Amino acid sequence: MKRPPSGVLTMTAPVSVIRPSTMKSWVGALFLAGVFGAAGGAAQDRVLVLEGGTLIDGTGRNPVPDSVIVVQGTRIKAVGTRGQLSYPPTGTIIKLDGRTILPGLIDGHVHLREYQLPMFLPYGVTTIADIHNDTAWSIAQRDALRSGRIRGPRLFVSGARVTGPLGAPTTDGSYVRTVDEARAYVRTLAAAGVDHIKVDLTITGEQLRAVIEEANARGLRALGHTQDIRKAVAMGFKHMEHTDTMARSLLAQAGKEIPRGSSPEAIVDPKLFPPLIDYLVKQGVYVNPTLVLVWGASTERWRDWTATKAQIVNDPGLAFVPADAKAAWTREPGPARAGYANVAVFLRQYAEAGGKVLAATDTGIPPIVPGLSLHEEMRMLTDTGIPPMRALQGATLWAAEVIGRDKDLGSVEPGKLADFTVIEGNPLADIRATTRVRMVIKGGEVMETAYDPKWVNPIPRPGGNGR
Repeated sequence: MKRPPSGVLTMTAPVSVIRPSTMKSWVGALFLAGVFGAAGGAAQDRVLVLEGGTLIDGTGRNPVPDSVIVVQGTRIKAVGTRGQLSYPPTGTIIKLDGRTILPGLIDGHVHLREYQLPMFLPYGVTTIADIHNDTAWSIAQRDALRSGRIRGPRLFVSGARVTGPLGAPTTDGSYVRTVDEARAYVRTLAAAGVDHIKVDLTITGEQLRAVIEEANARGLRALGHTQDIRKAVAMGFKHMEHTDTMARSLLAQAGKEIPRGSSPEAIVDPKLFPPLIDYLVKQGVYVNPTLVLVWGASTERWRDWTATKAQIVNDPGLAFVPADAKAAWTREPGPARAGYANVAVFLRQYAEAGGKVLAATDTGIPPIVPGLSLHEEMRMLTDTGIPPMRALQGATLWAAEVIGRDKDLGSVEPGKLADFTVIEGNPLADIRATTRVRMVIKGGEVMETAYDPKWVNPIPRPGGNGR
């Protein structure tokens, strides 16, 4: 994948015009920063105009050709079409004819590792949600990104997940033995300043209920693993992470045991899907199937990805990535997991029923390439029969909704933060177009995305890049 260009600048008084090219230019990027400083005065008064591109705004509405987006400071001021929307003559105009404008992409399922932050923006990922990590470290990473100490995507964090008596005790302070301890741990996380709560399937049903209640009382979303998605949703849970919880729920309903060595998805009867789908859709449940990680080996897609990753690991700009991480990217995935055909049916039917399926990757698990895998996830969603528009929403608006950030993120609408991913091609005709990123804008600023091979995270992660 080519990294997004900073563009060739043509100055005309009093308007600055930026025309994106297909070549990266450090000089252009540095000059661009100077133009922005001069064109808008104070950051909150700076005006940026994206003109001429085809807008896919994340809401599911039809694309808008020849669009105009006016940004003031960090937020979107107006959205319309050329000739119908006026804007200040002193703004900086970016000509995007022939390009497609998407909302900044969001990966809502990350377990951040020390080396990964520089890898998201080059792939158009402007926001990530970490759902299980060292609590203090992840909060420090988030705050360093907000302050500008580290350049990278927006970050929202859960801290260490809630674990419990159905699994082995953990040593990170997240292990809760009772309902009262579960409540107390959520209060501890909230006091530390996390953005959402992550649960593990090792907690009991009563502990899960307590976590949901405590999270709701503090305005925090509860996300994560569950033993039985129907029971969890009945308690108010709105997030289905992975598909095993769906299959276990239906197998329990049918009174069937899971044979040792079998995946629950392989033995579930698809005829049982419709009533559960109807219930989950009505309850507003977001489904995060993590197709690339769990099911990539069950399709031939992994062959395409391995070839792409073999090129990526040779990028000299990625010298900061540990050798073992690169080796994991290119390693063959091993034997196929049984049950993919049933999962594909479930996801297609869920989408057809109006359900929201997320493109979210589980980045942090070794085979997953930060940033790139979100595009692979969208492609696998379309492989199941989900339309490209809905796959895009799974990486934009719905990804913002599930973490409670859709007031600011996920779609291109007035009042929201000015995050955009500009690509070459039409992703509604071929979802692979999302990989052809040509420009990334976060908070109204065109981002420099060239890798620094000597990059070092200024805040070391406890345990390094391991689990």
